[in-house]
Amino acid sequence: MKTRQHLALSLLAAAALSLLGLPAQAQLSSATLKGQVHTASGAPAKGGLLVLAINRDTGSTYRSSTRNDGGYTLVGLAPGAYSIRISADGASVASEVILLQVGETASLDLALGANQQVIISGTVQRKDVRTSEVGTNVSRKIIEALPQVTRNFLSAADLAPGVRFETDAGGNTRLRGGAQNQDAVNVYIDGMGQKNNILRGGLAGQDTSEGNPFPQSAIAEYKVLTQNYKAELEQVSSAAITAITKSGTNTLQGEAYVNRLGSSSRAYSPVEREAEANGTPRPSFTQMEYGFNLGGALQPNTLHYLLAYDGKTIDRPKQIVGRNFDKFAGNPGLVAALAAQRGGFVQKFDEHLLFGKLNANLSDEQRLEFSFKFRQEDSYKLESDIATARSALNNNNDETRLDLKHEWARGDWLNEARVAWESARWNPQSDAADPLVRYKYSPTTEIRNIQDLMTDGGSPNAQDRKQSGLTLKNDLTYTGLRGHVLKGGAQWKAMDYALGGTAFRVDAVDVVVDNTTGLPYYNGNTCTGSNIASNGLSSDQCRITRAIPPVAADFRNNQFGLYLQDDWTVSRQLELNLGLRWDYEDNMLNNDYVTPADRVAALRGLDGRTVAGITAPAGQTYAQSLAKGGVNIDDYIATGSSRKSFKGALAPRLGASFDLSGNKATVLFGGWGRSYDRTMANHALDELQKNKQTGGEIWLVRNELKMPYADQMSIGLRQAVMAWNLEFTLSDIHAKNQFVWSGGNRDPNGGYGTQSPIDPLWGGPNGFGTLILGDTVGENRAKSLFVKADKPYTLDSGWSASVAYTYTDARTTHKEWDDNIFDWTHGRSTHGWNPSKLTERHRVVAAGVADGLLPWGVQVSGKLTYGSGLPRRVTSCAAGWNQCVYVKADGDRFSQVDLGLSKDLVLGPGRLRLRVDVLNLFNTDNWGYYDDWGGGPGNPQNAYGGDNANVGKRTGLRGDMRTVKLTLGYAF
Repeated sequence: MKTRQHLALSLLAAAALSLLGLPAQAQLSSATLKGQVHTASGAPAKGGLLVLAINRDTGSTYRSSTRNDGGYTLVGLAPGAYSIRISADGASVASEVILLQVGETASLDLALGANQQVIISGTVQRKDVRTSEVGTNVSRKIIEALPQVTRNFLSAADLAPGVRFETDAGGNTRLRGGAQNQDAVNVYIDGMGQKNNILRGGLAGQDTSEGNPFPQSAIAEYKVLTQNYKAELEQVSSAAITAITKSGTNTLQGEAYVNRLGSSSRAYSPVEREAEANGTPRPSFTQMEYGFNLGGALQPNTLHYLLAYDGKTIDRPKQIVGRNFDKFAGNPGLVAALAAQRGGFVQKFDEHLLFGKLNANLSDEQRLEFSFKFRQEDSYKLESDIATARSALNNNNDETRLDLKHEWARGDWLNEARVAWESARWNPQSDAADPLVRYKYSPTTEIRNIQDLMTDGGSPNAQDRKQSGLTLKNDLTYTGLRGHVLKGGAQWKAMDYALGGTAFRVDAVDVVVDNTTGLPYYNGNTCTGSNIASNGLSSDQCRITRAIPPVAADFRNNQFGLYLQDDWTVSRQLELNLGLRWDYEDNMLNNDYVTPADRVAALRGLDGRTVAGITAPAGQTYAQSLAKGGVNIDDYIATGSSRKSFKGALAPRLGASFDLSGNKATVLFGGWGRSYDRTMANHALDELQKNKQTGGEIWLVRNELKMPYADQMSIGLRQAVMAWNLEFTLSDIHAKNQFVWSGGNRDPNGGYGTQSPIDPLWGGPNGFGTLILGDTVGENRAKSLFVKADKPYTLDSGWSASVAYTYTDARTTHKEWDDNIFDWTHGRSTHGWNPSKLTERHRVVAAGVADGLLPWGVQVSGKLTYGSGLPRRVTSCAAGWNQCVYVKADGDRFSQVDLGLSKDLVLGPGRLRLRVDVLNLFNTDNWGYYDDWGGGPGNPQNAYGGDNANVGKRTGLRGDMRTVKLTLGYAF
């Protein structure tokens, strides 16, 4: 591995030297300033006037010239505070300070006043409204001020309508846009995408992690884009985050902090109180976060540095209580031994994040930037919320990134060239050697109606997945054509995937415990009970998934991207945003793979089954049975040359904005665009790994796999009302080609026989288990209304506020009504469009910060989050097991108010900061998890075959109860 890293670093250095000679700009990490210069009389200024933007913190100078109509364009500006200067006839006049934000295309008209000043025409707060993008800026002020339980800069992303930042019951965080799955997001830091190629979560390292993907203390600001983003954005089809890191300035600046919360800092939840009342107290725990950042100049105006570190140690208390013990009178058999394992457990999580950056102003024309990031995480967690301590799982999550960027500006041209290297590893493993046994309760002792009792034994998870890659990227901007900002670029990423280990290190068993004897229908190796099948792997009361030896899928995937974007100012009022992008991956899912011969022989062999009273005709093969159900198995059998790379990822992006009065007070905007994402490489490992199991399941990926994408359409209005910016947007996003694994089993007539229409579990080819097919056939759609009101922070007012309201009507073709990658009966004609469990009908997020509102100069900040409740999917088998259907139910509303109080005290050369955050101030019970198995005759809220008080019961909360966190910091 070290040899590969050394080779990658050598290539990085060589490529960097070659790129320095290229004639810079990526709006992902910079800003654009354009407008008109007028004389004091209002006439357009003459052409050829030199326009300079000088960064007030670093001394960096950006230059352009006025055209014959007085227009000017400055591109590639690093976000920050600028003074604009205009030089003519040996004289130089300057403007007031202008603040530019990341990803912003600011429109500012300037007038040469009689007092030799550059006068800004219009309102600075409305400088970024002539755009078709639907986006929300999150400033450094907001990132620092808003209360949050852990320092994750993405926690403010939900200030943008249509975006959710979620924390599940295990503390794992994820970002989601609209009704699309979590994999569809991307985060760009300093212009480089952080895409996860191998796992879920969209962002590298965010699968099953409660950590921060980047040091918060290093983030200067970011922008949340929900649609109509421009053609330079790649590998994203829902929410896109474009963040810029801080840089060192001519002034030495630094900060250090530590915060803590403990057992007494967090209120008990109803679930914790119930467990404690039943004899399982909540264990004590602590959470610590600490870090620093330091920046300055090695040479003023020329060479600057920044170093930032964030660390966290999080304990998460768990109470192992199990469920349904009350159904076993006297704790017979092994029930007593399971009950004895109930007790407290503390999950552990540690994270270290380090970021460093060097900025060099080589000249007025050239700049060089180098940065690095190291991320290391270790966690120790239970296999599930009802698992014993023996199933605890270790997880290592590491990431390294290096980035070198060169900018060159001359005349009307701006070029950015960069080379980057990345490496990420996800490595969960358990040392336990015992099988994982999920003990179940069933009122009918049948596995078709099982409910949790307790899980015991070793976790089967022993995986080792890595992605690494080298990126070469170049963007070129031309502003010499009147009214146009033309930008194009190319990118090549050579990604290496090393996917190894196994998800089934030990046997995994689901088994019913007899209601009378308390003994499982499992003898430690095979299933017992009735209707034993598959050589003892299953019965009516038991199922076993055998251990699978470790196997590796190592392959390279070359990713190519090309784009062209034209931001065309047609007139003072009308702007068009026209873009086109094309992406291609030559080996997304292991194109050289060959389906094992034993699987192929079984699929093409004689059927010979009798299923639900249907007997296969003499001579009919299993493949012919599938064909009757519309499945051509040859579309899935891989020969080593049958898989074709998708070449049709051509994505137009069209947008327009119209300033009704020309003063930016009222702006109409809208657009339509297609945006392609990518499919996780881990599907190739699933296919390879599962097919290594003798007599096991058959997993096949379709040969002609397509890339997922979303078509996005919006129309909206921006309106200025005094100091407030209002925005109303109608949005329609239709996502297609979503990857799902589905059950391929069919009866001899190509149908589902008399099995349950929601879960046909039988019928694989002779000698093998279930046939599972992978294809890009999933769809989801969200029609939304976004309403946003924003009052930006200014030094004069000392406060800011924002309100984001989202109304969403979301649908999905998925049987589970969510973004699960398993959709067992996809394509069944009865499916149609289902409600999506991923979005609430109504959602409101409001936030505000005020300096000096309280006595003694105490800063107050707050955030309100309200959701009308996520839809629930309840299983009803009221008409019988083979007639199970899904019934929609409403989830509980979500309501949370967070409050932050902060006071700075002058101490020596800096400021001592005292801060308290109170999360969930009113201690609201935000229920979000339920036991939604139904099925009793005539009542979907009863269990199949009998009454069950647990059905529909609330089982878990979304988020924590009231939590108080204290922070001590020092800044200079």
